[in-house]
Amino acid sequence: MVTALLDPRKPKSIADILTLTILTFYVALYLILPSNFRRWTFLGIYAISRLSYNGGLGYLLYQQSFHRLLTKWAAKSRIFNRPGPNASVVRRTTYGIIKRELSAKMGTDYTFETVPLEYNTWLLFRRVVDLILMSDFTSYILFAVACASIPENQTMALHVGRWAAGIFLFLFNLWVKLDAHRVVKDYAWYWGDFFFLEDLELCFDGIFELVPHPMYSVGYAGYYGISLMAASYTLLFVSLAAHACQFAFLFIVENPRMSY
Repeated sequence: MVTALLDPRKPKSIADILTLTILTFYVALYLILPSNFRRWTFLGIYAISRLSYNGGLGYLLYQQSFHRLLTKWAAKSRIFNRPGPNASVVRRTTYGIIKRELSAKMGTDYTFETVPLEYNTWLLFRRVVDLILMSDFTSYILFAVACASIPENQTMALHVGRWAAGIFLFLFNLWVKLDAHRVVKDYAWYWGDFFFLEDLELCFDGIFELVPHPMYSVGYAGYYGISLMAASYTLLFVSLAAHACQFAFLFIVENPRMSY
């Protein structure tokens, strides 16, 4: 997701451009806001992003899992069906935009008109996921920078140890995410099993051999590493709350799907 979004060599879809525009706005907002407003502003933006992730995406996935909400909406709205000659300009324009959007990053083996409705619905859902997750990550980082401080009367040994531990946790977090994605790939990373079943065999090695649900458990170690580097209890408590929300997402949305 990050590579596709930030690598200038990768083709950009409309959703990518929208996401980059929003992230650029966040950075610009951080730079122009007075320092005493930054913390509360980005706490609010992060809270909205986190609730959009765990609450908004969680609701959509739960409804899709048990009631096929998104695929039924796609079928009812006929959003992926080629419009007829008498279709309105809005209908033809919408169809063209969605077709270009979903085809932008696909290989030559993808044909918008012939793939199953469930697959196109999942691709469209992925665009929403990318926007929310990148907003979540960027607003958290900017909130962390706004919270950062240099503790008074801290010895050099504690200062170096705090940063060393923080960097270690952040790099460990990065490894966990990359190794987890290597195993589950885009299909499970973007909750593809909520939309359709794919005939494949996953070999749960690497980080999955060490801890259960690594993306939601030790995959949040970076939050605590950043809190250490920022030397902020405010950031730590917000990180704990966000991590708790992620576990709620796991128990309410994902675990029922695994046993469904």
